[in-house]
This record gives sequence, structure tokens and C-alpha cells, in this order.
Amino acid sequence: MARNSSIDRLPAAIREKIGQLRQAGKTIDEILEKLKELDVDVSRSALGRHCKQLEEVSKSIRQSRIVAEALAKNFGDESENKVSQVNIELMHSLILKMMVNNDGETITMDSKDAFFMASSLQKLVQASKQNVENVIQLRKEFAEKAAQAVEKAGKKKGISAENLDFIKREIFGIV
Repeated sequence: MARNSSIDRLPAAIREKIGQLRQAGKTIDEILEKLKELDVDVSRSALGRHCKQLEEVSKSIRQSRIVAEALAKNFGDESENKVSQVNIELMHSLILKMMVNNDGETITMDSKDAFFMASSLQKLVQASKQNVENVIQLRKEFAEKAAQAVEKAGKKKGISAENLDFIKREIFGIV
């Protein structure tokens, strides 16, 4: 298995600083200068490869955001569940992508990185669970509103309370 790049072996705070500087529009040379000020020694080529990976991840996130916004615009509230699911799946794939180097080999992580990955996966599972709970709640609310509409319409047409209860129970699952 290939070893981690020199950037991957840096403390998480330094890697985060590199990401912040890049996101702020700093060039590779400007980032190298800042790293020298912090007594961090990395090669320009390693930093360039790392920045390229950051750009690829950023591009993927931007594309996902565009797709999610387009779905939300086209389908309105009903697509909120679909958008959430797409975002969860995207984050899952990004986390898995972070665990593999450019050669497709699994990278080794220090305990902090492993904890971060485990925490991220746990949050994805929680988000997925919350997404399912939201769908269940929306369906329940829809069934209750539909049952109220049936009851209102049924009363106007003179349907008995017994028949209305039967309809609500059999069709909407409401007692």
C-alpha cells in the first residue's frame, strides 16, 4: 500500500489552513510562503497535487449543489427528500474518495483522521435516519389532511360517520 502524501501526514490544523488559504484565492507560492512562516516544509509539487485534489472536491460539491437546487426548483417541496438523499449519497462518496489515494489504494490515517472519518460517517447515518423520519412525518400529515377532507366532503354528501371512519381507517390508516 502506498503511503500518505507529505500533505496528508501534516496535522489536521495545517491541512485546514491550506484549504482556507486556497479557498481565499491564494496561489500555491503564497501558500508555500505561509507554510514556511509556520515552519512547515512541503514541496511545491506535493502542495500542487493537494490543491488539485481540493479543487476536484470543490468542483464536485458545486456540481452537486447546482443539481440539488435545480431539483428543488423543478419539483418544489416534494423533492426535499430527494435532494437530501442526493446530498447524503454525495457526502458518502466524498468521504470514501478521501480514504483512497490517487493510485486507488487505501490510505492509512492517524487517529484524529480516523475519528473524523468515523464521525462523518456517523453524521451521514444520522442524516439518513432523519430524512426517513421526515418522510414518514410528511406522509402522516398528508394522510391526516386527506382524511379531514374526506370527512368534510362526506358530511356534505350525507355519508354516515361509520362509513367515514371505515374510509379513514382502510385508506389512510387513521383510527
